[in-house]
Amino acid sequence: MSLFGSMPSVPADRPENGSPQPSVPIFNTKNKNSPSTVIAKGVRLEGDFKSQGDVLIEGEVVGSISTDSLLTVGNDALLKAGVQASEAVIAGRVEGNLNITNRLEIKGTAKIKGDIVCQTVVVEAGAVLQGNMKSGDGSKAEDNPSAPVSKPNIEQKPSA
Repeated sequence: MSLFGSMPSVPADRPENGSPQPSVPIFNTKNKNSPSTVIAKGVRLEGDFKSQGDVLIEGEVVGSISTDSLLTVGNDALLKAGVQASEAVIAGRVEGNLNITNRLEIKGTAKIKGDIVCQTVVVEAGAVLQGNMKSGDGSKAEDNPSAPVSKPNIEQKPSA
């Protein structure tokens, strides 16, 4: 019996505020002491973003993202950014090159326009990919600069 009365128990699959869990697992950190960053839905971030801990993006990021840990891109998120991460789970839209040191998981709801370099990749049915992909033992993130995808330079010649 507690000093101030008992608190109602909350099921493990439901947060205290009663809202449902996100469709993409938020964090799967190996180091529980690492900092966590969340870019919430409705938030727009512009510029170069760097983190040592896990990052969850549900909003919009324009620029570049770098994390030494896990990057999770939610279903409704939009990244117009070059990405450098140790691991990533992508469920939303990404327009930019992805350099993932280890494992990349692409959910069926993902739409990626850019080149991908990673060690291991898992792609669910329904995902849309536009760009080049390099994975496996010979793949290194340094092979693909982390920069947003630019529009191709198309020269128009006058018709004769």
